[in-house]
Amino acid sequence: MGGRVSLLVTALVLFCAGGAAGVRPHTPAEFLHRTIALIRANSIDAAGVDWPRVEAEAVYLARGARADVGTLKALEYVISELHDRHTILLYPEHDIAWETEVPTVRTEHGVATLRLPGMGPDEAAARRYLDAGFAALAGVPSACGWIVDLRGNHGGSMFPMLTVLAPVLGDGPVGSFVTSDGGRTAWEIHDGQFWLDGRSMSARPNPVELQRRPIAVLTSGDTVSSGEATLVATRGLARSFGAPTAGFATGNDVVDLGGGVTLLLTVARDVDRTGRVYGTTPIPPDQPAADAEAAAKEWLRTRGCR
Repeated sequence: MGGRVSLLVTALVLFCAGGAAGVRPHTPAEFLHRTIALIRANSIDAAGVDWPRVEAEAVYLARGARADVGTLKALEYVISELHDRHTILLYPEHDIAWETEVPTVRTEHGVATLRLPGMGPDEAAARRYLDAGFAALAGVPSACGWIVDLRGNHGGSMFPMLTVLAPVLGDGPVGSFVTSDGGRTAWEIHDGQFWLDGRSMSARPNPVELQRRPIAVLTSGDTVSSGEATLVATRGLARSFGAPTAGFATGNDVVDLGGGVTLLLTVARDVDRTGRVYGTTPIPPDQPAADAEAAAKEWLRTRGCR
């Protein structure tokens, strides 16, 4: 993923954080065992791991550790045994250089093209993203069809992306997360907001109202994680064009391990409205195309755009 991190499930778990209220003193060995237990209980790939062997090796690698930081190489080994590219440790020096792009819309011959870039996880970025997206949609005259461009969407928080997209998709179920034990967390759009398991995840509702029109989606190998979740939310309503996605259609929990170290733990797979489950396999487009935009416009012409 080239260091591009995508936060889908943004629950923050304070785990053994130094100085955190209510956290009892612990040894490095306790920290290691508790963190391994957390990974084992929640990772979608835990079932494929030989845990007795892996835990024994981790204990060996962490031998002599005098602080939690001395166990991190052992935890990196544990994570490697999951064979999951979306579960990683982030260190304080790993500042993510998020792009500051915002959604834009251009209209040509009645076709409105909405470009949804990736975005950072901070609240200020989310406000800018929503402001720009709402304004861009509000300025669109009546469109005969929509192109949603997810090429180059490297992820970030899916919630602002789907809040901007809400009027294009319309109200109703759009997908879900599924955990390794089969538990489902529903995604829905209602009243210009994106809802996760009955809770609004939109900082504010999208006030724009649009008529339902045919939707084409553009994807590439740089459509990653939350970009892929946004694609998944369009499945069953739209036709996709371009190239396969990156293969990170999974959701992460964000776990603060203390000392500035964060564990991004893959805990769920994306599911579309038809029940199809995605994951670490790239999502192919409905119609492969070297010129995805031209192919999408041609398809929209068959759907009423002239």
